[in-house]
Amino acid sequence: MRTLFLVLLAAGVFSAAAEAQDQTVRQRRLLQQQVTERLLQNVRAQTDMTDEQFEHYREIARSSMARRNEIQRRERELWQSLEGQMRPGVAADADSLAALIDSLVALPEHRMELARSEQAEYAEFLTPVQRAQLVLIHRRFENNIQQILQRRLQNRPGQGNRVP
Repeated sequence: MRTLFLVLLAAGVFSAAAEAQDQTVRQRRLLQQQVTERLLQNVRAQTDMTDEQFEHYREIARSSMARRNEIQRRERELWQSLEGQMRPGVAADADSLAALIDSLVALPEHRMELARSEQAEYAEFLTPVQRAQLVLIHRRFENNIQQILQRRLQNRPGQGNRVP
């Protein structure tokens, strides 16, 4: 009877934890959608795009965001793998470490490749002035996100300077 109770209790705890994690994921996705919509509205207001230009921009921006998210996901995985390899008491695999480091070093190239690809696509239907406006809007947006993240890290007790 006691074992059954412990099993049910553990199942309830795991279920609650999974549900909380699912809700966090849903909230994160909703927030990301809201931020994306605001960014798109801001772009629309500041660039004088036609409806056709804006719809084309929107398609490219959404595709690029998905690719950017994939690069970020991959970067998190690489850092976690590197940290896992370098834990005290764990024998690090030299070949694995070399591959991890090479992959981390290549990430800025992937980001630059994505930016070049975006700009080439934008150049097909936007004027140079509109493209410049986009670059500035995106840069301000990224700077704002970085500032928010830095404030969050500074306000979290015991977080200090961590590897991304």
